[in-house]
Amino acid sequence: MKVACIQPEICKDVNKSYSHIEDILKKLLKKFEDCQIACLPERWVPFLQDMSQNIQKERGEHYNFVKELAKKYHIKLLSGAIWEKRKNLNKPSVTCYYFNEKGEEIGRQDKIHLYSYEQGNFEPGRELCIFKLGKSNFAILICFDVAFFETPRLAIENGADILFTPTLIREDGMDNWKIYLQARALENRIPITACNSVGNVLDRKFLGNSKILSFINGYISPSKLKIVEGPLGESGFVFDDVDLKFPKKLRKIRLSEKVDKSKIGVKRINN
Repeated sequence: MKVACIQPEICKDVNKSYSHIEDILKKLLKKFEDCQIACLPERWVPFLQDMSQNIQKERGEHYNFVKELAKKYHIKLLSGAIWEKRKNLNKPSVTCYYFNEKGEEIGRQDKIHLYSYEQGNFEPGRELCIFKLGKSNFAILICFDVAFFETPRLAIENGADILFTPTLIREDGMDNWKIYLQARALENRIPITACNSVGNVLDRKFLGNSKILSFINGYISPSKLKIVEGPLGESGFVFDDVDLKFPKKLRKIRLSEKVDKSKIGVKRINN
């Protein structure tokens, strides 16, 4: 699967954000015209102090921008995380839409694990979606969803061949993020495409360095990761042609080696 991360700078003006992202996409497709799917980071629009001004209506302006971008450039796009208010929910959702190359909405994934301030302001997702792309399947795990081993494992147990994770990782969380991504890839033997932003939001700095993790063919025990990285500290993109067939073989082996935790007793030993 030919995949890419679009790594924009978070601009102070929403229209500038739109044109900036389109420019990056054009550069990506000029160099890799056969790219099948590209992912935006968790946040790619300005963050306003008044929280209510950051919330879109369901399928609002940001949604339509990505939808039209997919149609215009004939590429499958993941919208990153859009904050939107739905009529049937008390709180807004953090959601990532999947559009095909015709600009048609195929589905959406809500963020399941809400981080920090999000817990009081948003409604958590209640289900994990598995999306079809050709003969393969993928899941979308938004940022904090990767910090818990259960969500990636649930995705692979239900047929996911690759994970996409739109993220917003600030400078002092980069080391942990790298470890999480490598751990989730290795423990599940699954490729991961992780997209981060660049810029300053309030008092936080974001460095990008988006990553595509996959596996070097032929290395079974131990398996070896291939990691392709985007720019550090500047906008841009990262692309790779990810082999999904070999990791499927690795996953089959890995899952066969897993011991059912219900069959493991726990013994407490006191002094």
